[in-house]
This record gives sequence, structure tokens and C-alpha cells, in this order.
Amino acid sequence: MMQGHDRQNIRRLKVRYPPDQKAKAKEAILRAGAQALRVNGFNGIGVDGLAAAAGVTSGAFYSNFPNKESLLEGVIEAFLGKPFVDSTGSVAERREVLKQWLHEYISAYHRENPAVGCVMPTLSADVARASPAVQQTYQLKMTELIRKVSTVLGGPAANRESRAWSIVALMVGAIEIARAMPDGDEANRAMAYALEAAISLIG
Repeated sequence: MMQGHDRQNIRRLKVRYPPDQKAKAKEAILRAGAQALRVNGFNGIGVDGLAAAAGVTSGAFYSNFPNKESLLEGVIEAFLGKPFVDSTGSVAERREVLKQWLHEYISAYHRENPAVGCVMPTLSADVARASPAVQQTYQLKMTELIRKVSTVLGGPAANRESRAWSIVALMVGAIEIARAMPDGDEANRAMAYALEAAISLIG
């Protein structure tokens, strides 16, 4: 039979560990893992390193993600296309958000700070080598981003989707190319031309 002090200990444990603790721990691992993967790439860091980056044990990592690839999938699902995908307001307001996002995206700051940047330039190549499940998640999130961009573009409705794809390709490609070159005028020109072209496609 359970003694009174045993019941008290169980009640204390319940108070000490709130119901949302596991969700918060998973969110912390996801955010820290996203930053570590952006910097190191999928093959550049192991589970122990990802757990350390999140300030948890490897056991805690595995209790939230069965393997490193599942974390990659979670990162893609959580962060691809933000903040634009989450933007709200009228078409005109969201169009201004898109323009602002383009200026922040195709920038020297983004080029020089992959840890806090978009997952598309840093992790797309890793997704290409991942399982079909991860690639499917990437495709779904990318399609959602293209649809959101398409809805705020001006000009002919018939080519809004193709222009949206062109804008995203310019964004990602400009940062990948600029990061692959030494810091200097050539990298800056590449980003400036890409930004100009992307803005012109908004209509």
C-alpha cells in the first residue's frame, strides 16, 4: 500500500515538472539544432554536439527526436519561409513585408551570419541527400512559401507562380553564391543585382 509520504513525493514531482515541459524541451532542441545545423551542416555535427548546443543530454535529444534526420525534418518544417509565411494583413501590407524581407534576406548581414539566417541556403543540399520523407516536408513547405508569395504579387495573374519561384530562386541563389566568394565587391554586386531583379518581379 502506498504510504502518505510517497503520495506527497508524487504530488511534488507533478508540480516540479509542468505538463508543457516536454514541449518546451523539444522547442529548445529544435531552435538550438537549427542554429547548429545552419553553421555546421548535417554531416558536420553529431547528436552529442546537437544536444550540447541545446543544453540537454543525448538521452533527452533521443526522447524528442528518434535520430538526427528527424531533427532536420523538424527544422525544415518549423523554419522554412519564415517570417513571410506567417505574415498577415492586406495584400498591400504583405507585399511590403515581402519587399522588406527581400532587403533583409539578400544582404551582407545574412551572408555573414548563417547561424541566424534562413535554412534554405544552408540546408537545401543536405535535404537533397536526405530521405524521401524529409524531401517531402521540404517540398510541402516550399510550395506553401511559393503560394504565399504568389498571392501578393502584382501584374498578370497568369505568371504569378513562375515569378514567385524566380524570386525565391534569386534569394537563395544569391546568398549561396555570395557566401562561396571572398568578401568584397564581387559578392556585393551579385547580391545587389539579385535584389534588384527580385524586387522588379513583384510587380
